Amino acid sequence: MDFVKVGQLIRKTRKERGMTLDDLADDYIPRATLSSIERGLTQNHVKVRYLLRKLDLSLSELSKKDQEEAEERRLDLLILENKLYADPKKTLAELSNLPPSYDGPLLHFLKGRCHFKLKQNNKAVEYFHKALQEIEKTVDYQPHNLKPCILNNLSVIEFKHTKNKEKALRYVEEGIKSFDLGGERKYYYTILLTNKAIYLRALGRAEEALKTLEQITVDSLDINIETAIGIYDLQAKLKMEIKLYDEAAACAQRGLEIARINDNFERQLELYITLADIYRGRRELDRAEKCLKAAIDLKSKISRRHWLLLEAYQKLGIVYFEKKEFQLSHDILQKASKIANRENDMLKYSKTLLYIAKILLAEQKTSDAIKYLLKVYELDTDTSSKLEALFGLAQAYLALNDEPNYAKYSKQYFQLAKG
Repeated sequence: MDFVKVGQLIRKTRKERGMTLDDLADDYIPRATLSSIERGLTQNHVKVRYLLRKLDLSLSELSKKDQEEAEERRLDLLILENKLYADPKKTLAELSNLPPSYDGPLLHFLKGRCHFKLKQNNKAVEYFHKALQEIEKTVDYQPHNLKPCILNNLSVIEFKHTKNKEKALRYVEEGIKSFDLGGERKYYYTILLTNKAIYLRALGRAEEALKTLEQITVDSLDINIETAIGIYDLQAKLKMEIKLYDEAAACAQRGLEIARINDNFERQLELYITLADIYRGRRELDRAEKCLKAAIDLKSKISRRHWLLLEAYQKLGIVYFEKKEFQLSHDILQKASKIANRENDMLKYSKTLLYIAKILLAEQKTSDAIKYLLKVYELDTDTSSKLEALFGLAQAYLALNDEPNYAKYSKQYFQLAKG
């Protein structure tokens, strides 16, 4: 007999019937003993059964009632879980107003998800760890696969926000290891495997990433269309990285077909860019150009992920540069630089300016190129862009026979390269 649970249910039944402790107490079970039983502190089978008879209850009825109430709580939390994707702020308020009986791992997980959606990562991590601690105290949460879901969310925070790729990988591997394939939330297994592949790719382990993706059955009913298209895109990128260009193109084209059938324009745009990268890898620049133009033609259909359009413009400009069509390249890259500046994407902005400088250097417009290179150097972006800018400046001043500036920027280049 679970004395704590039975005590809680006796207390709940008493209150539902409008009885006070004094109303239920008698000479055999005085008020103090009754209070102790309700709190699960007095573990006396005889006295507990006496109370059950007095309330005209049986243990089986109590168990059934407990299960019904648990199912009711579970339904409420399921509804709130579905609502949080549309309005995490309102859902968080509703979760916070639930009675104490709802307290447990699932409640903490949902609060963590709300904070995650609201970009409050520290709070999200706090609730995710609370949920994990609660799960460790219970024995019936394995089939719900809540632990792997929490570990996946923690991995995403580590990868995207803390930038700790190794820790992200450890979380996701633990999630996969603890996943019950016969349990609930089966779609999360695909998410865990996909994220593992993404983290392995970021760590330069492309072949391991591909082997991970091979564990996913893409046409499974547990995978939504968006996820399936994303897997084809990731497979294409990974196969391209290890120079399996034909297989990479086949994956990208299959993903494009599914995206087209389902009117998923964002994914079409992304896959056109991936396919263009594959053709560039094979030095088939005309095909790369066609793909990037097809991507840009989708701009009126895009309602989110607008950064993909910027990427398409930038890469089209680079393709024209590689084809030595400098005027076309310059025009497209100027357009890309304006978009990047407007979107405050300084990394893409600096990369675009670097290519404009390369065009100007190729056209022997050295003074104009220097203006762009100085702008990149002055931007607070990544080290590789600064190094490229410094190298370009040194080469430009060397072409102008400007020894002092050549020495100045050469010295700065080597100092930055050394770290």
